[in-house]
Amino acid sequence: MDLVTLIAACALSVEPKLMHALVWEQSGGEPWSFSVPGESLPRVLPTIQDAIREARATRPDGSRIRVGLTGLSTDPRSVTAVIFAPCPNITLAARQITQLAERCKTASKPDPLYCAVAAYHGSWARPDTQFADAVRATVEKGNAPNFDMPKDAYFDASDIASETPIPGPHAALTTSAPTPDDRARGWLSALFPTRPAKPGNTSTDVQNGDETVEQRRSPGLAAAAPSPSKGPVDSLFVPRSSERRP
Repeated sequence: MDLVTLIAACALSVEPKLMHALVWEQSGGEPWSFSVPGESLPRVLPTIQDAIREARATRPDGSRIRVGLTGLSTDPRSVTAVIFAPCPNITLAARQITQLAERCKTASKPDPLYCAVAAYHGSWARPDTQFADAVRATVEKGNAPNFDMPKDAYFDASDIASETPIPGPHAALTTSAPTPDDRARGWLSALFPTRPAKPGNTSTDVQNGDETVEQRRSPGLAAAAPSPSKGPVDSLFVPRSSERRP
């Protein structure tokens, strides 16, 4: 399964294009990765077992780490396979962002989704506006590339019920994420304007590593939405191989 399809299936409460941009800015599309405070790039591991083992061994001076595709905030000692697994990771992040957007709206923030993304990647008291700016820019440009997910990346979203990460300091809300409605889509339209559709395109409505995320972020990379009628398959789906691993 490719990343765009995975996000569309698992981002149950947030627009997939927003989650795709968040994933790209956080992890570069690497599921077996985690970020440590003070390190400029995520640590990328070759397998989920390696990622779990190294994450649990991390001792970032009492700080939390950000795990997986979306950078879920958790204590290193609480890391499990489900937290790393792509679909649960995306679903839990979308739930937190939806809850934070509701809180931002209650607090009369002008752009609830921007506020939510900033709080998600920082905290309610210290939102990460730089990250939110990067996500917004990626959504507007539509330049987050697509990837094939590793063959061992498939966990069902229902697994979340049995294992959930300890929420970050900003995730104070505990209610289940609501289904997207017209109001939520209105927030997205105001914050992330929809790019005009091009003929033949299919709409797809978010430290150390091997290749750095910075090296992969080039203007030549494919746009976020897969287009079966344009260009060779290799221009849209970047297969994972041992060359991209540490």
